[in-house]
Amino acid sequence: MLILIFVLIFSYLPCAISQKKLLNSGEDIFKEFTIKSDSSISTNEELYQRFLETLASKQTSKKEKGELTSRILDFYISNGNYRRFHEVYTKHKKNLGDNSILVHFWNTIFLERSEAFPAMMAKSKKLLRTSEEVGDNEDVSNAYRLLSRAKMHLNEKDSALFYSNLALNFAKRSNSLTAVAETFKDLSEVYIHFNMIGQSTSTLLKLTKEAERIKDDRLYCWSTMKIAERSTQVKSYNEARTYYRKALNISNKTEMNLFKIQIYQGLAQIALSLNDLNKAQDHLNKGSNLINGEYESIFAIDFKLTQANFLIEDNKFEEAIQILQLNLKQFESHHFSKGIGNTYHLLGKLHLYKKDWRKAETAFSRSKETLEKYPFSDYRMGNYKYLSKVFAQQKKYGKAYENLNDYQINIENNSSLSSIKAINELTQMYSRELREYRIKEQEQVIKDQNKEKELLALKGEKQMSTIVLIIIVLISTIVIVLFYLRQVKIKQTNKEVEMSQTLLRTQMNPHFIFNAMSVIQSSLYENNPAKSSKFLVSFSRLIRLILENSPKEFITLETEIEILEKYLKTQKLRFENRFNYQINAPEELIFKKVLIPPMITQPFVENSIEHGQLNIIEDGNISIDFKEIDNMLFVEVKDNGIGRDQSGKTKKSIKNHKSMAIDITNRRIDIINKKYKSKASIDISNLTQEKYSGTRVQIFLPLLTENINFDSE
Repeated sequence: MLILIFVLIFSYLPCAISQKKLLNSGEDIFKEFTIKSDSSISTNEELYQRFLETLASKQTSKKEKGELTSRILDFYISNGNYRRFHEVYTKHKKNLGDNSILVHFWNTIFLERSEAFPAMMAKSKKLLRTSEEVGDNEDVSNAYRLLSRAKMHLNEKDSALFYSNLALNFAKRSNSLTAVAETFKDLSEVYIHFNMIGQSTSTLLKLTKEAERIKDDRLYCWSTMKIAERSTQVKSYNEARTYYRKALNISNKTEMNLFKIQIYQGLAQIALSLNDLNKAQDHLNKGSNLINGEYESIFAIDFKLTQANFLIEDNKFEEAIQILQLNLKQFESHHFSKGIGNTYHLLGKLHLYKKDWRKAETAFSRSKETLEKYPFSDYRMGNYKYLSKVFAQQKKYGKAYENLNDYQINIENNSSLSSIKAINELTQMYSRELREYRIKEQEQVIKDQNKEKELLALKGEKQMSTIVLIIIVLISTIVIVLFYLRQVKIKQTNKEVEMSQTLLRTQMNPHFIFNAMSVIQSSLYENNPAKSSKFLVSFSRLIRLILENSPKEFITLETEIEILEKYLKTQKLRFENRFNYQINAPEELIFKKVLIPPMITQPFVENSIEHGQLNIIEDGNISIDFKEIDNMLFVEVKDNGIGRDQSGKTKKSIKNHKSMAIDITNRRIDIINKKYKSKASIDISNLTQEKYSGTRVQIFLPLLTENINFDSE
């Protein structure tokens, strides 16, 4: 039983603070097991009962009780089950034992979750003093993180940022893999609390890199999801969707359902912002399927707020009010005042839509009072906006003006909404509404006279709309079916093209290696061991690079240049520096990560050296240029060799060997044109010079760049 409960808990716990120092022991226990993660677990009661049974067992030592209690507390915090956290901490805090750092740490977290922020600050200072006396850099860093969070909750921005930076400094000095990442996570939350969206996003990007470095998928998914939230805040919806999809891909790999719920919630909020109710409902349905009624989490409750908001927009008020009333009770049991304030805001919005001005005023006022401690909350700002409208509807123009003025002041203090144009538009909108109320009685008479005509016209329009809708549905169905069949055909064609492309690339490898082995053979015949050894070392590096990249459909231009550099250096070594070469590529193409088919230029470079006889002519030279011309990648290979005509006369046996590489390359170009609908081409011509004719090869390829592509919705 002891083994089972340890396995269950440890498989879920991203430690909020250094378990190495806080627990001091027990790591060897968990190394004995194969940990299996199953985030679909819904048996919180069963988990808690096993926890109690393990504590009651005589085989469980005092030290193990403290460790187990700390781990289950961290489990509930990480999964957003604050109600259960309060219960377990209150009943079992005595099991934390004599570890003063551990006791102070969880006491501080308990005060934070109870929203007793002044007491939290005092306790975090005590934790800091204890950590400085008996802990190490990681313990001190964790203490500063909690002190920073306490200052954040008390809206003391400068102090919160100061302690966050101290936490980061000590985290960097520690030996913990997670200390820096956890500090970045808290710092991003401090920044966003004070509406410093740019700084928060920058910190999240650092956290993403750190999570990748330490291979922490939970932190990586969390940071990616938060970047999407920041993009949504500044109304960059395309960017937000991209990051949400990326986070969804990460969560799918590790089955992190709580993250998926939040991701679908974010996507639904974007759809609601764009007034796309169908798309919003689709995302909400996917998120709802992941919520298990027995799996109590603050994230699942918060998801239901977005669900209620959708129902309000869809005029399904009765369903929405049931969800919101239940949410109030659940948020209260979790001691989560921000959720309570957000719920009252949506209740106010619901009553506003129902034109129940008194209830709307009461709900918005409760929300305003509850969210006063969150200076840059969107719901808090929305309260001022909607209260202004509610008071105007009740002809309380003084209070309407006060709330409108407060709303404008908050906009000016909010860097993401400080546009003068937005403020002017808002002022004009509310001024217009106030004027409309003054002439409301006059307009009512006209409305009554036109009402009957409008109803008759509406009935006729409705019938016509129904007919048009049926026609549109039929046409759309036909178009969708045809489009689907076309896509199936295109996918099949692409598969065939990709198989052909792969086959040709595999043909290039043996062809190149055959030529290279001939080079090695000739070098060995010279009976020069030192030269042969040096050549083999250079050649082996080249072969490894080619074998790694030739199976790929495209490689970066930088990698292609690296292959050419190593190939030409090897050939120069072989021919004792009897020719020179230049490779020219603008930095802009390298920076843009332009893509090119692997070894597309190598056969022509080889032909220039071998068949252009650069090794025997005077001042032999070959130049390779990469450029962007007419939105295509242009490659030019020039040499001052004996030229195509002379080469054909002197070495008839070479013709078949030479044409093989050119034929394969031409077929590769044809496949690229077919797949990407481009106008790629190869042109080979002679150069006219004083002594030697030389050869010029010009290749035009589609200009492709290295981008991250996410699955479409």
